[in-house]
Amino acid sequence: MKISNELKTGVVVAAAIAVAAVFYIKTTDFSGGVYRIKTYFNYAEGVKPNSIVKLSGIDVGRVESISFNYTPDTKVEIVMAIDKKAKVREDSITYISQSGLIGDAYIGITAGSSDKQFVKDGSLLINEEPVEMRKLMRRADAIAENLDKTLGEVKSLAANVNGVVSDNAVKIAGIVANLEETSVNFKDFSGDIKQHPWKLLSKK
Repeated sequence: MKISNELKTGVVVAAAIAVAAVFYIKTTDFSGGVYRIKTYFNYAEGVKPNSIVKLSGIDVGRVESISFNYTPDTKVEIVMAIDKKAKVREDSITYISQSGLIGDAYIGITAGSSDKQFVKDGSLLINEEPVEMRKLMRRADAIAENLDKTLGEVKSLAANVNGVVSDNAVKIAGIVANLEETSVNFKDFSGDIKQHPWKLLSKK
């Protein structure tokens, strides 16, 4: 019997859902109970309820709720449910990262210092703000523009200097060449990051 494309697609989708369900159950099996801690971010793109929480790279909880706090400034308040078997230190820091290159965002928690106490239910952790790509790209464009301007000024200076001895002429030519190479390399890097921004999101 010939199997239709629709049936094949349905089977694939059902299998994907089943795998996701098993994965979710396995990563949310906190049989020993949970405690809750919260953190705040100015910018929390990609984080959503049920996003994974990792302590030192290991799954230890889930994002329970996300809300806004407007006093004094607008902040994203994130409450995390953490497995009681996972101990978080008072000076641990939260950050937002990404699983793999195109995976979902998760909340990471650093190990903290051995001389600090473990946090209690309802504690607040300080955070490390994620990089906002739009701000990073604006800075990259500004740096590229300044490199072009500096290169132009050096070339103009080299062309208008009279009586430059041969040694200095060679040095100036070397500076110009280095600036040109730096400018090209930076533009290539900037363009690559704009096309593939996830390259800046390394796993922590």
